[in-house]
Amino acid sequence: MTNEELKQFKAAISITSVAQSLGISVSHGRFRCFFPQRHTHGDRTPSVSISEERGYFRCWVCDDVRGDVITLVQLVKDYSFVEALNWLMEQYPFLVPPSARKEMERLSQRTQPAAGRQRPSVQGNAPQNLSSPQSRPEPEMVRPPEPEEPPLVSEDEHKKIILSFLKRLSPVDNTPAAKWLARRRIYKPVWDKMLLRTITNYEEVNNSLKADFGEEVLKYVGLFNEKGHLRYYKHPLIFPYLDTKRRAFYFQSRAIDNTVVPKELNLRGTVPYPYNMSALDNKPGWVYLCEGVVDTLTFLGQKINAVGIPGVRSFKVEWLNLFKSKNVVLCLDHDEAGRSGMEYIGNLFTQAGIHNVILGEGMENLPTAMKEGEDINDWFGGKK
Repeated sequence: MTNEELKQFKAAISITSVAQSLGISVSHGRFRCFFPQRHTHGDRTPSVSISEERGYFRCWVCDDVRGDVITLVQLVKDYSFVEALNWLMEQYPFLVPPSARKEMERLSQRTQPAAGRQRPSVQGNAPQNLSSPQSRPEPEMVRPPEPEEPPLVSEDEHKKIILSFLKRLSPVDNTPAAKWLARRRIYKPVWDKMLLRTITNYEEVNNSLKADFGEEVLKYVGLFNEKGHLRYYKHPLIFPYLDTKRRAFYFQSRAIDNTVVPKELNLRGTVPYPYNMSALDNKPGWVYLCEGVVDTLTFLGQKINAVGIPGVRSFKVEWLNLFKSKNVVLCLDHDEAGRSGMEYIGNLFTQAGIHNVILGEGMENLPTAMKEGEDINDWFGGKK
């Protein structure tokens, strides 16, 4: 398996789903650390966060508890890298590049665990053993775990808090966010249709949320950072992810100052579905799959049916069924990563029996073709 194939294989897997299949209790993009004895109050408030878009987990107390989906399997099951990768390939065989299957089978035979080797079982969140001596748990880690405490907030309460946050925001009309959108040829009819919002008074939103819900709860649901402040100080433009009933329990935020890095922030936790879910209506037709919200909004402004994914690495196999009635035009950014992503996602669609084409394929030499480095918004004349 080449480095690029490995990258795409990991990117297509939900790290949250893998964690859950390993017996880890994940709630709102967080789980309790494998080393509760290192934490105040035994890590009562989960300290390990999961980034679905990056495919990464990290404990904010233990510097050695972090990594990608393969690292997570290694940590929990005490596997080598190859053993962990083989385990994932067995769980997701339809994602394995054909060229890699025979090689991994050969490596697997050479690296089978020795007979009688005891693999740790996961009880709660704690692995019984770790792969490196310096990171082995203290003796109390092998004790039966205490019963799980209920989550800090329920799923319904979590949704209500996100809705409450969005209701405190302002429409983008006559704000710096409106000027930013207009420079990209995205105008009011689209703002209104997709319920775009902006933070016009950061202190007011920050303080009112804290007064109503408390800092600990707001950190837990992902609205506040570890320092106890609303995360979106530099990212005031908010793109709600509307479900089929036009409700938003997830969103992405965007910086409108081009010097800010990263330019986008996602709410912590799993991205539930592509942006503009209403386009995936189970009716036959075409849909354009874009890289990012801005390109999706650009197509919507042209009255073209489109959905967006947060980035090249963010398409999840769980979403394939949403596209089963559609023909798909892949229109990721016109660069090396975008082309590689379109090839990979196209293969997933093809394997699922979903017809797909790449935007502009075979027309690269025409004057109107996308130039290297362009995205859809650039192509339609938007300005950075």
